[in-house]
Amino acid sequence: MAKNLILAQFRWLSAFPLLIVIGALTVIALSALAGAQSTDARSREALFDFYQRLAPSESDPGEHFHLVMIDRESTEAIGPWPWPRTVLAELVEKTAEAGAKGVVLAEPVDAPDPLSPETIGEFWLSGLRDQALAEELSRLPKTDEALANAFAQTESAAAVAFNPPLDPNRANALARADLTSTAWLSVDDGAAAALALPTARYLYGVNPALTRETALAVASLAADRDGILRRAPLLWSLDSTPTPSIALQAARLASGDTDAKLTGVSKSSVAASGGRHLKELTIAGETLALAPNSAIRLSMPKNLALPTTSAAKVLRGQGSNTQLAGAVAIIGLDADLGAPVRTARGPLAPAQAHAIAATQILAGDAPARPSWSGYVEALSVMLLGAAAIMVAQRLDFWRAMGFAALAAALLIIGGFVALSVGDVLLDPLPASLALFMGALSIAGGKSIGGVLRDDNVRGSFHDTLPEQTMKALREDGATEILDGVYRPITVLSCELRIPDEELRTMENLPDEVTKILAAASLDLRQTIIDTGGAADQADGGRMFAYYNAPLKMSDHVQAGCAAALRLIESMDKINSDLDSSSHTKNLQVHLAIGVATGPCFIGPMGHGRNNRYSAAGPAVDLAAFLRRQSELYGPAMIVDETVHRETHHHFAYLELDKLKTRFASRPASLYALIGNPFIKSSKSYRALDDHHRQMLAAYRSGDMETAKEMLAKAKESPGANIALFDIYEERIQKMLDDGVPDRWDGVHDAKM
Repeated sequence: MAKNLILAQFRWLSAFPLLIVIGALTVIALSALAGAQSTDARSREALFDFYQRLAPSESDPGEHFHLVMIDRESTEAIGPWPWPRTVLAELVEKTAEAGAKGVVLAEPVDAPDPLSPETIGEFWLSGLRDQALAEELSRLPKTDEALANAFAQTESAAAVAFNPPLDPNRANALARADLTSTAWLSVDDGAAAALALPTARYLYGVNPALTRETALAVASLAADRDGILRRAPLLWSLDSTPTPSIALQAARLASGDTDAKLTGVSKSSVAASGGRHLKELTIAGETLALAPNSAIRLSMPKNLALPTTSAAKVLRGQGSNTQLAGAVAIIGLDADLGAPVRTARGPLAPAQAHAIAATQILAGDAPARPSWSGYVEALSVMLLGAAAIMVAQRLDFWRAMGFAALAAALLIIGGFVALSVGDVLLDPLPASLALFMGALSIAGGKSIGGVLRDDNVRGSFHDTLPEQTMKALREDGATEILDGVYRPITVLSCELRIPDEELRTMENLPDEVTKILAAASLDLRQTIIDTGGAADQADGGRMFAYYNAPLKMSDHVQAGCAAALRLIESMDKINSDLDSSSHTKNLQVHLAIGVATGPCFIGPMGHGRNNRYSAAGPAVDLAAFLRRQSELYGPAMIVDETVHRETHHHFAYLELDKLKTRFASRPASLYALIGNPFIKSSKSYRALDDHHRQMLAAYRSGDMETAKEMLAKAKESPGANIALFDIYEERIQKMLDDGVPDRWDGVHDAKM
């Protein structure tokens, strides 16, 4: 029977790599589908950045836009930034006089001018004593009005909302924007009265004169989580009104088309905000595909050096040149004075990034990630993974890997061609990974076959140490991991038992009994190894498992408890198989388990082929003691106080008793491990635990009437038919009959 079990396990292990690969392919495919539109796929985004560096856009931002930069030269000539808005007003006027078709101020105006007479006057009026000076300052012309008058002389726009309150790439950042009061924006779907747009907010507010004389545009440029700017929303919800970005407003001024049209507004997809998602935007005859948050993906041009004039030169009247004439001027801080934005092609000034995005809008050129891309990529994972598995069965390892590498290279080239020719972004990485996973399946099968045959490497530790340890010994030659150490470990002591009355029925079949115990021991040992423990066979049906050795584990106490539950599951299967056989129908094998933790000496203890990986220390003795208590209290798994303290938040427990033992200087509690987190959260367990706690509290306080009542309620719970409650029923009744002893504290002497 044991031999047949071993062969069955070997057959299962030979197919294990293929099962793992199929499972991994399924996970990769589902991940590709679920994260197709996510902005958090850094490897995919890094590949798209690489594509853009290989084939930058042919568009030329200098054809329509000119940057007027507030740079070091300007601050040395005018003064440190920020400048009074009277200076900005003069800069706007001089830019328009130089022949600019329109002027866009990319620095936000939704905060008070700190250098305006009005702001300074309010400061004096609120806190200082020179009232006359404050009143004189307040009567000076308002700088916001001066800037508004300058904007009124040309087609213009001013920036607001420089920092978005939420990441616009997240669905929860979308807010409802009402279309009914927005004359410049029309929608194909007349029923779409509101859109779901990323949220923007004024920093403080905008002077009414500025609102009246110029268009407001959102200046936010939100990078992805890795800090790279790849997307630019074109429309924002500002005070529940659709508001263009700086790039969209600049494109409108450059094209002369002041009306934008949304096409393909989704009729079925409604955001949580109550607005509808966008699909396309048409302006100046060009249509752009939009993400649901109104964003386009930036496509960096080959030449990033836009025509630029220093603000100081414009203020000195040196800006009247052919570059400014007929162009839309974007005024902003350069990358030295302002905060630059990181892009796939390096850092840029925000005004420069706005100009690049505006150029894409005019050209109708933006790489798109179609809604069907996730389905195509998920399907390619499964198909190409299956193809790689079939090819790998016919080739040796290195040829199979060469096939996977060649096919992956073709996929990456195909993704580059799709972007270069069709502006379509397809991710070849999931399918490439699937190819390598399929090719590796043959290597995995050969590796496991080699492990099963390589007895020279395994030596006397054959089927006793976890696979991670054996791999380190076999492939890395890391024999030092078998050196003896002294460290905290979790010890699991288990014992197979067949009740005496059942053994008597098998007296005529001794060979059958020994085979049953051997097969059960083999199954338990394999379960211990699978859960990362080192198995140590003791006498008879006893066995120890050690966690946190030879290799360290991050949470060895929890691993030991999880292994105990797995062992019980294995035993249930063994008993089910016994019950299905006519020879062993009435025979059941019981398993007792004790779990303790503490520092021990652990390592190889023996010589040659008789070597064992074993441990010595108080935790080993305590685990064996706890295992023996299982026969008294009934529950199969018993742990000490330390194990309970480390894992009670994760597993379901019942306190059994408080005992005086030789393992501790004070009385210690024993706990029964009942089940996993699902059991712990069940209603029936919570009721049982509550009644049991109340029973113990009353019992230890000497209130035996209440203890008896709570015990009766506990015994009504499902699965409460265990020896533990019979013990307490007998104890309580004895104390009701004889009285509670003097100095009663609920502690009993252990039966060693």
